[in-house]
Amino acid sequence: MYAGQKDAFLIDSTFQTIKYYAIITAIQAQDHKRALAMLQRAANEPFIENSAYQESDIYELIASEHIQQGDTAKYLETLYLGAEKFPQSKYFIPNLVNVFIRQGDNQKAMEYLDQAILNDPSNACDLNSVKGALLADKGDMAGAEVEYNKALAQDPNCERALESLARHYIVQAQEINEKASVSSNRQQQLESDKQIVDLYQKAMPLLEKQNSLMRARNADSTELNGSLMLLRNVYYNLSTKGVDKSAQLKEVETELGL
Repeated sequence: MYAGQKDAFLIDSTFQTIKYYAIITAIQAQDHKRALAMLQRAANEPFIENSAYQESDIYELIASEHIQQGDTAKYLETLYLGAEKFPQSKYFIPNLVNVFIRQGDNQKAMEYLDQAILNDPSNACDLNSVKGALLADKGDMAGAEVEYNKALAQDPNCERALESLARHYIVQAQEINEKASVSSNRQQQLESDKQIVDLYQKAMPLLEKQNSLMRARNADSTELNGSLMLLRNVYYNLSTKGVDKSAQLKEVETELGL
């Protein structure tokens, strides 16, 4: 009799909700040992649909508690398990990618990024931008540009991709300028100047849009100043190459207090 009642109690969705809030209470009280024990018990019991949480939430909290206790090995183990059980989650695979990047294992990060992009194309802003940065680090500038453009195709207001693509063009312009500065071939210098202007003109609208988006969301001064410094770089270099951006340059420098 009691065994049957116990089973019914365990599978009752109301009880699942009570258990979940008991776990949250333990976490808020910073009783991490107790919280982790309760979470692991919940993970080992059959999951019953309820209005308070999803099954993946339990594993996310387990990962978080391992971090709180400084157990990076268990944290990584939980991320692997979560990535396998919940491939559509926006928590496990992206966090695995971050771990691999911190460890310098860009190849493994790239593999999981590809899986994350496949699982969640709607998150292209972050995922494709990160992949673009990894490709740029490897020297694959063409591949990086493709990824930044994929992010912007999915989300034209992706600030991360706007800035990354602009920086991508700026770096190329700087590299061409450095090579041209040591060349004595006048024709080659003129051709280089055209390429440099083209690259800065590609970067300019991206940064201007990013700056507008930042202002629209009331970004803090640190963020905004970083964007303005990039715009200053672009306006200055265009002006030195015969494209008059002196008015825009003055406006930006005034705002920066320069």
